[in-house]
Amino acid sequence: MKSNFLIVWSLLVISCSGISQKVNLSIEYALWNEDVTYLKKKVEEIVPQFKTSKNKVAFEKQYNNFLNRTKKTSGIGNVFELQKILNTLGDEGCTIPLFQKGLALEVLPIKTYWFNDGLYVLDAAPAYKEIVGEEIVKINTTTPKETFKKVLSFLNADNNYYQKHLFQLYGFAPLLLKHLGLGASENEIVLQLASGISVVVKAAPIENYAELDRKLPNDGFFSHTNKNHSEENYWFEFIPNTKTLFMQLQKIINNDKGDSFSNFIDKVEEHLKKGEVNKLIIDLRYGGGGNGFKLKKFTDLLKDSKKMNRKGNLFVLTSKATRGSLVELASILSINTKAILVGEPTAEGPNTVGDIKYIILPNSGVKVSLTHTLWPTSWKSDTTTFLIPSLSVIYNYQDKVNTTDPWLTKIQEYKSEELKEKIPKEVQEEIIGSYRIAGRRVTIERNKDRLFFKMSGRMRSFFEINTELYFHSEGILSTDIEDVFVKYEKKSGKIQPTVLQWKQVNLNIQ
Repeated sequence: MKSNFLIVWSLLVISCSGISQKVNLSIEYALWNEDVTYLKKKVEEIVPQFKTSKNKVAFEKQYNNFLNRTKKTSGIGNVFELQKILNTLGDEGCTIPLFQKGLALEVLPIKTYWFNDGLYVLDAAPAYKEIVGEEIVKINTTTPKETFKKVLSFLNADNNYYQKHLFQLYGFAPLLLKHLGLGASENEIVLQLASGISVVVKAAPIENYAELDRKLPNDGFFSHTNKNHSEENYWFEFIPNTKTLFMQLQKIINNDKGDSFSNFIDKVEEHLKKGEVNKLIIDLRYGGGGNGFKLKKFTDLLKDSKKMNRKGNLFVLTSKATRGSLVELASILSINTKAILVGEPTAEGPNTVGDIKYIILPNSGVKVSLTHTLWPTSWKSDTTTFLIPSLSVIYNYQDKVNTTDPWLTKIQEYKSEELKEKIPKEVQEEIIGSYRIAGRRVTIERNKDRLFFKMSGRMRSFFEINTELYFHSEGILSTDIEDVFVKYEKKSGKIQPTVLQWKQVNLNIQ
């Protein structure tokens, strides 16, 4: 399966084709300055969080550095510096597609993966097949970690996890490394390997890179049945001889062939209603993008399923490449069901997924994407830029060699928690009611002897809450949501909720 960020860049190039303009990187400095001023104006107009962002100061600083630069850089060097300005926004939607026509940035025709224990080559063009399986200890003359630190300010992402994912591509672009003083050549890189050998690898067009395959665990290929799903945006299969349904989503758009996404969910529902599924694993590790509004039917199905919506029956797999509508799905499930997130922190946070629009810089003709709408799945005050799984996974190179999937191993090892302590009857009876938090109506409802904290979604919004409450300690109720608690006090002889502790933020309950 081709890496998802390559797919994203390909889509950017295709999407931009309707507004194409000839790119000219040989324009004078004054014209580049006009372009960056135009870019700043558009960022202020379009990017929703810019005016209130703590990153505004950093943006202004890099913008002024560009205008006042004294070092003469090449045309592509100016593009890199524009990317550096955008990177201060901490928003992967605000970026320059470096593989657009006219820039054609070349990269090494190898695919690497940064495992927990090192950076390894997993695939390579025919001329370099002998280095597949080798660990890279130096890129030109610096270690991968040192190179990453230098390249970091040019890797546009919401968090460090996705930057590390992007480095597997951009860390092997000779032009970018030369611009940073990490190499002397514009078209080749010397790789020093742990085996003691060094090899000179020449850069090639992005199409050569796109043909390579990392073969990460169950990425578009189900190891339990050896069935290939590489051309599908979504698919499911049963793990043989079990009632465990494994489903993978890479993009929330209809497949080119076969069932629409809606019909696909209907088939999942059919299996659930027939009692054929005891455990559901939703794999979101390898994708992003699509239409988040298509998810409602699926999330409601799982929220309302008495069998699936139980601790230990529903698992969601994430990685540092999980982004877009897949982060939305992971976030929605984490606050509306008893789903257990398994894996690595995600590429984006609950409030940072957005839609983009394109602009063209008037003089250079360079295309730029800017976020214009955010789709929050949490409170406005939640500034986290990733989702943290309840069960973390460590992925080492030996796991790859052994063709094991540590995410599935972690699920196999999972043991259901002991029953949580029931909420005292007095608290149950008095805390039920309707309240307001940050202008939103929330309710605490009782269903038999169980309490639930709920908030309905708004029109064209993905943010809603449906979680069970448990007794944690005197004055505190826990929830199924990681690090979320409801605090209560006895006021005027009546027990009342006072604070919703939402991860690191305290929200008053009125």
